Amino acid sequence: MRLKSPILTNSLYLVFSLLGLHSCGLFTFLGTSLSPDVKTFSVQTFYTEVTDGPIDMPQKLTEALVTKISRITSLTREEKDGDIQYEGIIKSFSYTTAFNTKNEQGHNLKEVQRLTITIEVAYLNPTDEESSFKKKQFSASADMLSTENKLEKEPELIKEIFNKLVDDICSKSIDNW
Repeated sequence: MRLKSPILTNSLYLVFSLLGLHSCGLFTFLGTSLSPDVKTFSVQTFYTEVTDGPIDMPQKLTEALVTKISRITSLTREEKDGDIQYEGIIKSFSYTTAFNTKNEQGHNLKEVQRLTITIEVAYLNPTDEESSFKKKQFSASADMLSTENKLEKEPELIKEIFNKLVDDICSKSIDNW
């Protein structure tokens, strides 16, 4: 049987090529670039060097990272000594005042409180030591209007920041970008 459509032929070639790369461990449909030898991961609970912010920040950041890794890979979590390993420190938690340049009408500057969280992460991947890193800093921010209630808004800001931080950690380690 001969395929007459070049589009169909090219599409089939692409599908089989991707399946071949997937089976070799060079490409995964989950968007990661880990060796097929990597089966487990471990994340040590983050600790903090800051006195500001909620006391449960280290646990929530750890949970966010574990959830993200579980969602984008098929790895099994180990309590410690996984095939890939993470540990980290919350280095800073601070608010600064910033200003929106314009509102919807083009005038009246609005005062904004910007929460910035900086963390330091170590990532160990013995199967690909070039992708491992120690003391890599990641920082992310989120804003709220100064008129908003900080106690009510802060959990939402922290969650937004943790999502950004976890995405950055995974991009640098698992996706190796």
